[in-house]
Amino acid sequence: MHISNTDAPKVCCICVQGRQHKEALTGTREKATDLLERVHSDICGPMPAPSLNVEKYFITFIDKMSGRVSISLLHSKDGALPAFEAYRVRAAKACGKEIKALRCEGGGEYISRGFRKYLAESGIQHLISTPYNPSDNGLAERMNRMIVENA
Repeated sequence: MHISNTDAPKVCCICVQGRQHKEALTGTREKATDLLERVHSDICGPMPAPSLNVEKYFITFIDKMSGRVSISLLHSKDGALPAFEAYRVRAAKACGKEIKALRCEGGGEYISRGFRKYLAESGIQHLISTPYNPSDNGLAERMNRMIVENA
């Protein structure tokens, strides 16, 4: 059976580009063996339409072991540190453990002097993913994409 090119569905090139994403790296990944051993985080935004309280960004925190996700809405990216501080307190109360490592991208909100100082004083290891390589922080990137697509 032969199908000619005229029988193929027409797809707009912009639609194809909009749906593309980089595949996750296939290889050995470190597995977390305890709650809050490694938390992945990412900021997404600005969103085209703000929330009722005029927030245009959101930040996600994902516990690697349990897969539990916490989302906070932000007015701007500089709200990352207060959002992390609040998440740390909630997570510690919920499971009685402390965050050991935070995995995030190398965006300015995560590598600011204040954020780095807070992590150092709290004894939290700061794991920064490779710049321009979203698959390094794939867990948080996939979660953000799922949230945006379902919202």
